[in-house]
Amino acid sequence: MKPSERRLLLILSVLATLCGTAILVQRLLGLQHAVERREQALELKQMEAHAMLAQEELWKARLEWLKEHQPTMTSENQASEELLDAMLSLANKHHLTVQKKQLHESTRQSFYHEVGVTLTVLGDLPDVFRWMHDLLMPDSFRLVAQLKIMPDVKDSSKVLVIVRINRRHAPAITANDAARGRSDL
Repeated sequence: MKPSERRLLLILSVLATLCGTAILVQRLLGLQHAVERREQALELKQMEAHAMLAQEELWKARLEWLKEHQPTMTSENQASEELLDAMLSLANKHHLTVQKKQLHESTRQSFYHEVGVTLTVLGDLPDVFRWMHDLLMPDSFRLVAQLKIMPDVKDSSKVLVIVRINRRHAPAITANDAARGRSDL
């Protein structure tokens, strides 16, 4: 092998070593960044867990309040009718005209059962807001799922409101929950 070939081979091997080292360093830096991000995420989760543990008494009190106050559902039809009747009587109290009403199918989640009603009402805007305020008291377990307020085409002093109100009920107690005395819920 000639000296020029040896130098060329040496230069190529040095370049290959440098490229390999650069690639290896780049991968190691990527792994280090991934580990640092994971560490930060775990620290954040740990801080959240400590904050939640510090609020343990508050959440226990809220759970007890829910157990005492959240209504139970005897039947889906009856719960839907009760919600509709409450909405209609409050609409009448606030001088609103109900133009359309629709009951919705109930939904079951692990922590609640929900029934819903959609109403289309017509009235003065302040009356609509008073009606909504009365509907949404915290101990009523009602919430607005959809709300659309539009000026009435015939009378510009009135608004047409399409609102879907849902009411959440306590889930049915299973035989296992009843055997535990519902203390673990």
